[in-house]
Amino acid sequence: MRAAAKSLRPSRVLKKFSSMKTALEKFDSERKLHHYNVRNFEPNISFRFERGQFIVKTAENGADLEECLKLRFDVFHKEYMNKRRTYGVDIDKLDYLCDHLVIFDKRSNRTIGTYRLNSSRFTNSFYSAGEFDLGKILEIEGAKLELGRACIDREYRSGVVIALLWRGIAEYIQRTETKVLFGCGSIKTMEPLEIGLLTKHFIDTGALTYDYDVSPTRKYKVKQLAKVLEYIDANRYEYVQQDVEAMIPPLFQSYLRMGAKLCGEPAIDREFHCIDFLTLVKMDEMNPAIMAKYKV
Repeated sequence: MRAAAKSLRPSRVLKKFSSMKTALEKFDSERKLHHYNVRNFEPNISFRFERGQFIVKTAENGADLEECLKLRFDVFHKEYMNKRRTYGVDIDKLDYLCDHLVIFDKRSNRTIGTYRLNSSRFTNSFYSAGEFDLGKILEIEGAKLELGRACIDREYRSGVVIALLWRGIAEYIQRTETKVLFGCGSIKTMEPLEIGLLTKHFIDTGALTYDYDVSPTRKYKVKQLAKVLEYIDANRYEYVQQDVEAMIPPLFQSYLRMGAKLCGEPAIDREFHCIDFLTLVKMDEMNPAIMAKYKV
């Protein structure tokens, strides 16, 4: 009886449950890695350079890609979506087709930043097409590069690491002779008023354009946006511009500094608890100071 009671102690039961839960999470991750053929991954474009303690490169093999997918899971699922899983990968069917920019910290011996690089030279499938009717974007002449799934480890979110990401992107742009950058620029909010204030801010600053006939697909449309914009117009002195600007994350701000245009109204991504603006940069219209800084 004593032995049976000992085996049923809450601490033992919880420990055993936790071990089983982690095992199932690892099994699920392995299943996904196998399904999407990650272990056989090979890059379309390869490069590698070092800056101080960091290595900047494209993922060289399946092991590199797996580390990117784990980092994306930690940021997108655990941090942004508050999932309680301890182990996982963020993955979809595009990852095997794309290249992946990697920022690796030699001191901590781990991947701390990544960006998915989806070039029209290698595929005509784009993540943005799921959220937006891309309209005239894909009709623009020249090679196009869709940027997506950008994330940086929480401990490394500084201007230094963002600059390294852009330096790596600049290298990829040169090697693929890219003429147009585009992708979903994300801001973490789902509040209708905040979405309206951000949209109004981008309209007022000239960052938002309707020239390319881009609009969210039905599933991702912000249905209350028109009414919210009307309310803001009628009560615009209630809101402080600096408070709106503070909602824009550093990576998104870097798009704007380089001369990006936001094409039409945002899409709402309920899975990742954010809004996305279809963000467009033509290389021949990029801010010259940015081009010089990153040697584009």
